[in-house]
Amino acid sequence: MTLYKTGVFLLFFFLLGCVSENTVSKEELVIQSAADYAVASLLFEKDLSGNASYNIRKNAFVVIAFDKTVSPSAYNDVVNALRSSKAISGVRAEQEGVEICPLR
Repeated sequence: MTLYKTGVFLLFFFLLGCVSENTVSKEELVIQSAADYAVASLLFEKDLSGNASYNIRKNAFVVIAFDKTVSPSAYNDVVNALRSSKAISGVRAEQEGVEICPLR
C-alpha cells in the first residue's frame, strides 16, 4: 500500500510541475489569441489552411511549417505578411524540416 501512495504522490507532483510550466496568464492568452487569429485569417485568405501547421508561443512568436506543395513565392508572401503584423512578435518558418525564411 505504501508503494501505491508513493506512486500517486509522484504522479501528482509530476503533473503539477507540467501544469505550472505551461500556464498562460490572461494577458498572454489575449496576445496569443490575437496572433492565432492573424495567422489563421491569413492562411485562410491565401487558401493555405490545409497546407500549413503552426504553433504560437505565449509571447506571440509563430513557428509555422508549410507542406511541400506550397511554392516558395507563396510561403515567402505569408511569412512577410506575418512578420509585418502587429499581433505577431516574430516568425520562424520551415518546409520539410528545413528552415526556409531565416530569422532577421
